[in-house]
Amino acid sequence: MTELLDEKQQQRLWSIEAEAGVLGSMILDRDCIPKVFLIIKADDFYKPEHKTIFTALVDLFMAGAPTDAVALRTQLKTMNSLENIGGVEYIGRILNSVPHAVNAEYYAGVVRDRGQYRSLLQGIERMRDILDEPLSVPEQVQQIQDIALSIDADKPEQEFFSLTDYATKIVGDMGNKTDAISTGFRNIDRIIGGVSPGELIVIAGRPSMGKSALALDIALHQAKTGKAVVFFSLEMGHKALIERAACSLARVNGAGLKSGERSREDLEKVCEAAFELRKFNIVFHEGGLTPEQQRAFIEARRKSKGVDVVFVDYLQLMTAGGRRGENRVQEISEISRKLKLCAVQNSVPIIALSQLNRLVESREHHRPRLSDLRDSGSIEQDADIVLLLNREDYYRQNDKPGGGDKDGLAEAIIAKNRRGPVGIAKLAFFEEYTTFGDLSDLEGGL
Repeated sequence: MTELLDEKQQQRLWSIEAEAGVLGSMILDRDCIPKVFLIIKADDFYKPEHKTIFTALVDLFMAGAPTDAVALRTQLKTMNSLENIGGVEYIGRILNSVPHAVNAEYYAGVVRDRGQYRSLLQGIERMRDILDEPLSVPEQVQQIQDIALSIDADKPEQEFFSLTDYATKIVGDMGNKTDAISTGFRNIDRIIGGVSPGELIVIAGRPSMGKSALALDIALHQAKTGKAVVFFSLEMGHKALIERAACSLARVNGAGLKSGERSREDLEKVCEAAFELRKFNIVFHEGGLTPEQQRAFIEARRKSKGVDVVFVDYLQLMTAGGRRGENRVQEISEISRKLKLCAVQNSVPIIALSQLNRLVESREHHRPRLSDLRDSGSIEQDADIVLLLNREDYYRQNDKPGGGDKDGLAEAIIAKNRRGPVGIAKLAFFEEYTTFGDLSDLEGGL
């Protein structure tokens, strides 16, 4: 790689002087080591001997031992690495290269920059190799995106916040819930307090339980209040989604409308709803099979129209991209991890739908549990909030030969809530309109 670079570029690959400056500072002043930790890691060093010395100093520090030259020499002997780094003489040369430790953070910043530049060049080399591989264009694009994201995420310098600066503001925000976005359902908001930027919220349920309907209801409410919404639909096309959205807003039976069983009044309601939809800042996207594709669309949309909330319908239809032989549970785990990372990096709540396995249906009371998440992997771990959807009247219709009574009651079981209580939010389900509402809507006949 280096032979293809000019002299100026080669100078950006490493700085032996800065590497020695960091190590010398760490030996001279143990107190500077925590500051250096926040800036660099072992792989940022170009010279192998320096990586070894850095690792030895880190081990000493973590063990609570001294980090002076004598302790370092002993540690390197224990690691059978003293001679490999040039012996005691090389440690002496490092110490002689830096008079004091006051510039430790500056040296560490130089080492970090050189390390990141090398990572960038290595990433470019890997991208070039991918172009020569017998892969389809989408697979090549996917792998190149993965490399680019790994380089972007590789930032050893940690962001930290002083309690002095932020404690009062954060506590005030907790009281005001300034960043929380309402779901539009009072009983759900009562438990989770709305959805907040950086959160991954999972709505899970069995097929035909109403996951998509609930997600669409939440999305429409948020768009109606002026929020910018992105709705990735991997199951329904945009035409079907818009039809459902218009019928939901109009409270019109969409199935009846399509079959010709419609009244002039229903048509007028749907037309009015369609004009109302035109005012919303909401976009339905049929693509985005991978987290990287979704992230790219979110970032582009944020720059043009803004993004406040993201919906993904649904997790099990996504792919990690370019990993066809991978275990499906591992793939879903990677997808959920990347969705959570996307939520944090773009400071938006992501509401992702997920299926539950068949064990729910064999259970006597059919009430779902966290362990019922299909291909769960790390979905439960990555999610900040998990909402399990349950409608007992759905099972009564299927369990009894003659069908069962439809009471229109539904449960949103908050099975996990990282920042608050768990509980059950009672909802109303209007099967005729394929939409949810608050219990007061059911009592009042909507």
